[in-house]
Amino acid sequence: MNRLIIIGALIAGLTIGGWALWQRGNAANARADQIAQERDTALQENQRHQVVIDALWDNARRLESQRRALAEQQTELARTASNRLEQIKEIQRDDTDTKDWADTRLPDAVIRLRQRPAVTGADAYRQSVRNADGLHPAGQSSDQ
Repeated sequence: MNRLIIIGALIAGLTIGGWALWQRGNAANARADQIAQERDTALQENQRHQVVIDALWDNARRLESQRRALAEQQTELARTASNRLEQIKEIQRDDTDTKDWADTRLPDAVIRLRQRPAVTGADAYRQSVRNADGLHPAGQSSDQ
């Protein structure tokens, strides 16, 4: 009878042990499936982030190229303006009539044009047009 109890206990222990191992295996498989799903989600999110990063790098390269082109254009414009200023100064030195003309006072309308602030942007342009002190044809008063 002791043998039967021992054998029964062994069978029960093996059954419980087998069941525990089976449960543990199921839990491990479930955890492995969850980890695989999290990995796949992270990879997809990483791919989306990489697309955004690549787009930002492309934009940065394009902007840098545009900045370089504008800097070159600005340098060329400054060189042209400097050359023209030198030509004007040379003409003024050589020609007394031109020098006398350059020394005369500008007309009031031209002075008003030069005193206007720079317009930057569409809103500032609309505002300057609304508040503009327009130039009037020669011989007409500003009351008309």
